[in-house]
Amino acid sequence: MLHMNRVRQAYVEGRPSFGVYARIPSPSTITLLAAAGLDFVRIDMIENHFSPDVLRAMIDAAHAGGITPFVRVPRLDADAIRAALDLGALGVVVPEIESAADLAVAVGAAKLPPLGGRRIGLSGVDGHGQVTAAEYAAWAAEHVMLAVQVETRGAVEDLDAILASPGLDMVLGGRGTLSKEFGMPGQREHPRIREIESTIMQKARAAGKITSVTYFPLRDPAQADVIRGWLARGMHSVCVGTDTDFVHAFRGVVRRFDGAAVPARTEGSA
Repeated sequence: MLHMNRVRQAYVEGRPSFGVYARIPSPSTITLLAAAGLDFVRIDMIENHFSPDVLRAMIDAAHAGGITPFVRVPRLDADAIRAALDLGALGVVVPEIESAADLAVAVGAAKLPPLGGRRIGLSGVDGHGQVTAAEYAAWAAEHVMLAVQVETRGAVEDLDAILASPGLDMVLGGRGTLSKEFGMPGQREHPRIREIESTIMQKARAAGKITSVTYFPLRDPAQADVIRGWLARGMHSVCVGTDTDFVHAFRGVVRRFDGAAVPARTEGSA
């Protein structure tokens, strides 16, 4: 079955899309995220080692729940990109590209001819032949997305060439890596880092790309206002944290009761 990409659909309809990164290797977690009303989930393979069977189960759970599955591959790796799409992901996120030449490698792996060299084998994404090659190609051109993170000094310097390259659908920031690349490690919210990310997003939007930033309002409620500011400026898509952020949410709940004491028992009380 050919599924709709909710990120693309939201973009076409002129509304923002929302999602999270998934780092817990469990289809049940994906089902919970779908029930939360999110548009997308980015299954995060950076420093997370999902077996192909687990990755497929998570992607299948996303489709069953009506939430669009992306996979963030660990690095620029044509085989990893092809594998994620063969397992049914509707998009891949490639981190830390350095140049338009890097993007060309990703396009070659993610896109069907004539843009790339991706082939459909026995993975079943075409319904094992129930969908014609022409039908699949037309659908994939619209719904299978390639996203890259512009988060290295090289990518920032080569941004115009990256944005002019065919085959790129979506541009993400990456303030954590940007802060390291520009000599401010760990200072994700430094004004200079925010300025760089803002310039990336402005140029990407002007080039007709879908834009996305990531914030963590469950960890820091003040970031909700930052997200509202981005939306007012036309941000297309927002990642609002990770599936593990429930830890921060419940930690905050428990802290509300710091200092509470149970009344002392009196003689004869149960």
